[in-house]
This record gives sequence, structure tokens and C-alpha cells, in this order.
Amino acid sequence: MKGIAAITMAGMGSRFTSAGYTVPKYEIEALGRPLFDWSMMAMQAYRDAGYAFWFAVRKGTGAPEYIRKRCAVLGIEVGEIIEIDGLTDGQATTALMLLETAPDDVPMAVFNIDTYVTPGAMTPPTRGAGQIPCFPGPGEGWSFARLDDAGRVVELREKVRISDHATVGLYWFDCVGAYRDAYERYFATGGEEKGERYIAPLYNQLIQDGADVRISQLAFEDVGMLGTPDQLDDFIANPPPSARALAK
Repeated sequence: MKGIAAITMAGMGSRFTSAGYTVPKYEIEALGRPLFDWSMMAMQAYRDAGYAFWFAVRKGTGAPEYIRKRCAVLGIEVGEIIEIDGLTDGQATTALMLLETAPDDVPMAVFNIDTYVTPGAMTPPTRGAGQIPCFPGPGEGWSFARLDDAGRVVELREKVRISDHATVGLYWFDCVGAYRDAYERYFATGGEEKGERYIAPLYNQLIQDGADVRISQLAFEDVGMLGTPDQLDDFIANPPPSARALAK
């Protein structure tokens, strides 16, 4: 195992339920493929690099069987699958729960099922303490990374536009132990933003410690958002060029 791709998909999907969808969010079809597949194709380079994919899902949804079936089709190695009863206080906590049995020294990346990125555009780093793929996303509905003149990340904020570098939802750490330590110390004195424990601000703890955190820059046309019904409608109507080529 070269690393762990920790996929957090234990939310309620309430916006889709409210919009009339009757299947779990990850099973919703778009351009002939389920949203699960679109998100996992974004992780192609991690799959090819030998990362094992671990999943956190909501209990009672039948998700483990579905995940194993789709991952077999996609050629993804499935590691742990944990089922969570109820909601956590944020993705950072969900990821921590998922990684409970993971070795401290293994590289890790956290991702969700809300985003499509051109396969191969996001690759596992070979150096540094952390890396965050970013793109020039409009508005304020993202996490944002601010850089210094040398290209190092000096600050991350959730839904506050401190730069034009909007994160796409993948967060890489050089080892699981660093993630655990950052979580424990960052949230020991608060750290929640808008009542939730997000992952992006955890890098501020690493940065405070002097760690080298960088972004990788993605093109706007490499990214398709899938997190809300409106975003899904836009993805279907105006898919990224690479998604159009992969549509069934």
C-alpha cells in the first residue's frame, strides 16, 4: 500500500433529497455514469500509484456493497469501509474516524464525491508536508489558499475569498500521523468554522509549525462540481471537455 485515499461520503445528501432524488447521491446518474464513478475517476493517478481506497459511509444505506461493485469496475483497490450512524461535526472528523486503524507513516489524501476532475490531473506529490489542488473557482463557496512569493501556502480559509486559489476538495498529507496531530492540536482550542470541522484549515496548524504546504494548479475546464442539484444540472448541460469524452 503506497498510501490511503480516504473518501468521505457519509453525509445525508439532503439537498438532493429535497430536490426529489430518491437514490443516494453517489448513485445519481449523470451523462450515463453514477456520481460515484465521476468522482473516483478524478483519483485515477492515486489508483495507479497504488493507493488503497478507504470509505466512510452512512450506516443503513447499502453503500459498502455498492462501493465494492463499482470499484471492481473501476479497478480500484478497496481497503477499509466504515459505516457511521448519524452525522459527524464535519469532514475532518469523518476522515479521522475512517483513519483510526491506519498506520501513522502512510501518505494520505482525503476526497469526497462532490467533484469531478479530469483523470490524471491530480497526482500524488513526491515532496512536501501537504498539497492542495486548486482552480480559479468563482464566488466564495470554496476553501481558499493564500500563497507567499515563493509559492508556499501561508493561509487557508473556509468560504472566505483570500485569494483566487479555490480548493477542489482533495487534501494530501505526507502521513496519517501528521493529520492526526494537526487535528488534535488545531481543534483543541476551537478551530471550527461556521460550526463545522473542515479539513482545509488544518493546514494552518502545519504552516504554523513551519511545514512546506503547496498547491497544485488545475485549469478551470478540468473541474466539474457535483455537490448540489444546481451544480449537477450545470455539469450535465455544460460538462468539462474531458467529461464529455467519457460520457456514455
